[in-house]
Amino acid sequence: MLVDREAELATLSAALAESARGTGAFAVVHGATALGKTELLHALRTRATEHGFTVRTALGSRTEQPFPYALMDQLVPELSLLGTEFDQTDPQHTVPPHTLRRIYHTTLTLAADRPLLLCVDDLHYADHASQQCLLYLVRRLRTARAALVVTEAPHGTAHRTLLAELQYQPRTRHLILAPLSPRGIAGLLTHHLGEPAAARLTAHVHRLTGGNPLLVRALLDDAAATADTIPAPGAAYRSAVLACAHRGGADALAVARAMAVLGTASAPRPDIPDAPETTPLTNPGSPASPDTALLAATAALTLRAVPPALAALTASALYDDTHRPRHPAVDEALLADPGLSSAAHTALRARAARALHAQGAPAVAVAAQLLAGAPLGESWEAPVFRAAAEEHLAAGDTILAARYLRCAVLRADDSPQGLADRLATVAVAWRLDPPGVITQLRALAGHARTGLLPPRATLHIIQALLWHGREEDAITAAETLPAEDADPRYATELAVTRLRLTHTYPGTLPWMPAVLRRPAPEPAPDGRPEPVEVAAARTLHTALTGAEPDDVAAAAERVLRSPGIIDHRPDAVVVAVQSLVHIDRLDAADAWSERFLAPRPGFPAPTPVRQALLHQTRSFVLLRRGEPAAALEHGTRALDLMPEAGWGTALAFPLAVLAEAHTALGEHDRAAEVLNRPLPEATHRTIFTIHHQHARGLHHLALDRPREALACFVSCGETLRSWGLDTPSLAPWRIGAAEAWLALGRPERAVRLLDDRQAAPVHRRPRPRAGALRVLAATEPPERRAATLARALELYRVCGDRLGIARTLADLATAVEKRSVPAPAPGVVLTTAEHRVAVLAARGLSNREVAAELSIAVSTVEQHLTRVYRKYRIRHRRDLRTRLATGT
Repeated sequence: MLVDREAELATLSAALAESARGTGAFAVVHGATALGKTELLHALRTRATEHGFTVRTALGSRTEQPFPYALMDQLVPELSLLGTEFDQTDPQHTVPPHTLRRIYHTTLTLAADRPLLLCVDDLHYADHASQQCLLYLVRRLRTARAALVVTEAPHGTAHRTLLAELQYQPRTRHLILAPLSPRGIAGLLTHHLGEPAAARLTAHVHRLTGGNPLLVRALLDDAAATADTIPAPGAAYRSAVLACAHRGGADALAVARAMAVLGTASAPRPDIPDAPETTPLTNPGSPASPDTALLAATAALTLRAVPPALAALTASALYDDTHRPRHPAVDEALLADPGLSSAAHTALRARAARALHAQGAPAVAVAAQLLAGAPLGESWEAPVFRAAAEEHLAAGDTILAARYLRCAVLRADDSPQGLADRLATVAVAWRLDPPGVITQLRALAGHARTGLLPPRATLHIIQALLWHGREEDAITAAETLPAEDADPRYATELAVTRLRLTHTYPGTLPWMPAVLRRPAPEPAPDGRPEPVEVAAARTLHTALTGAEPDDVAAAAERVLRSPGIIDHRPDAVVVAVQSLVHIDRLDAADAWSERFLAPRPGFPAPTPVRQALLHQTRSFVLLRRGEPAAALEHGTRALDLMPEAGWGTALAFPLAVLAEAHTALGEHDRAAEVLNRPLPEATHRTIFTIHHQHARGLHHLALDRPREALACFVSCGETLRSWGLDTPSLAPWRIGAAEAWLALGRPERAVRLLDDRQAAPVHRRPRPRAGALRVLAATEPPERRAATLARALELYRVCGDRLGIARTLADLATAVEKRSVPAPAPGVVLTTAEHRVAVLAARGLSNREVAAELSIAVSTVEQHLTRVYRKYRIRHRRDLRTRLATGT
């Protein structure tokens, strides 16, 4: 179907009418590849045949261009010109006169009875001999009943003499085919899809094709193949792109491939919003343009060959007026072209990398080409990879940064810069695969001992070694650290390392050299803000050493509000949120932990390690809020995202949270399994061991093993006191130990433990004070118990501990009940948990109602009642109230 070509067909029809009257007529149809020249010529031939013309057609072909008379043999096959000798390689060689005359007389004979139409499609592929023959005819057919219509594309040059002669002829018509207009596209879509669909899709199709008829039809074929209501580029579209590029000529194809290669590295990156495009091909029309030089170097062409090739590509509508592809599928098709071998693709990338580097393009653009190609062996490759990695690290794209750094390391030696490259690679790789960096860490630690690494780099290695429990390697590496260094960042990292040793690795701190045992310097007295990593570490340190909660909360909020903090320092986010938990600002900790886990469209996907740390932090927050089921969900997700080997000595922390959550839900077998998992030997010298030991004590307490529980809690206390970190915000060991003493029938020991002067920190924070009051209430007479529990309930509500609220409400119910029900006789001792369950069951509540009231699992209620029945030697629920009253 011919659309949008009515005016051109009318012009050519007028030439036919003119030739039929005995006046030779000529027409040249100019147009880029695939704009419909052949289809227009076909329509003209059909019309000429209908009007009684004799029609002869020839098609120029690149493959037949070397053969003499290939075109003329199609026009006058009766002369058998293909066998005629002619030296195509000699531009001065001419067609013999007798051959020219034979062709001319044959043409006159053909036009004697009926007018003659000679059609030559793709004249730019005409062989040299045929061009001479056509030139001879043009000069002699002015009075014959003959018309010559040719089509040509702008990229050819060999036929220019013939075109000049046609230009000289007074009755030559020149037609320039443009891409289809939106009206023409609408007509084509109406024919295939109907008028409603055409009205809806015309603008979309015009945007994807620029009016190139071949692309339009390919798009329709793709839509038909996939049954899509909105056409999208597919296999047919990509094939059409290749057809256009290949038929545009060798130069156009080379430039198109160069633009595709440069385009795959030049699109603006959403995660580096301020980065300039790497190849801004904005003005490639002049041979002096730097963009033309870039394209010429990449395509291996001369400067003057680029502008006409670009013009041909733009005219064919593969690219828009700014030389951008109509759709990413254009570049994809060109780079996936079977005609582009792997070696040619690599060479193309190498030329692009060299050209970009020579022009001073951003490192990310050059590195992208190097990564997609092969090593060049140039001295500037490693610095380029380093610079590109730093840009991607700044944008939070650790995966690509790690790839670039690995490439840099492959070119690195044992020089200081080479070792710095290796260290940077380890730092990035840790965010992706912590266990995989241990061997590299130990090798770098050896270089640190010889003084080859900068001191700041040595501090990074020390922190990583401590995480993985490699204390001896860390201590040895630390022996080379100076008190000061010319690098201003060294003081920052030294302060961070000192603070972390104090609050995370306190058991290793005494073995470190003096430079790390010294306290971190206090903040500047003039109020200047500290670097965010120092501020975060100091916030956790002050939270654990009894600082004013309002000051800790303000410092944590400043850290968490730092721009880009989650991308650049996710460890600072984790530390700041934990600080809020330790001062019982659970609402704020909950909001921040949820915010940082939320998806962020337009940003790089977070690494599994970062997500694991954030899920673990949220699990800790939810456990302190008294939501054990939700804590389990996030804690399990954390261990799924990062294998246990990657957690190093910190593994004790997520396991402790899981075990405590299982215990709270009455899932004691699961809690035991978690607590029995092996831990690195160095764990017991880290703060994580406190969480683990406290969780084990709670597990023993829930299973009515008070002596084992007491041993765990007392061990926590002794360790914390030896480290100078005896704070209930880490682990309220005194409260646990007091509960154990109660279960052992020694309430006076529980009171002494919680009233001791050393227990003062317990009463300064709402959550531990609420726990202490709830335990002390159990030692008081029934008439005073409710008031004490009411104070505990108020404190639990202040800090938002839902499980503490539920347990205190159950204790209150029990206290009220005991005003009318005597306490059990001394002969039978129930644990606190058993007594709470028994009292509610005696009041007539079902197991499910008791579980809901106490926020525990139904199975836990059943286990407690089983033990109560066994202790009281009863079988029926109806006997429970009596036994509670008499204790018999």
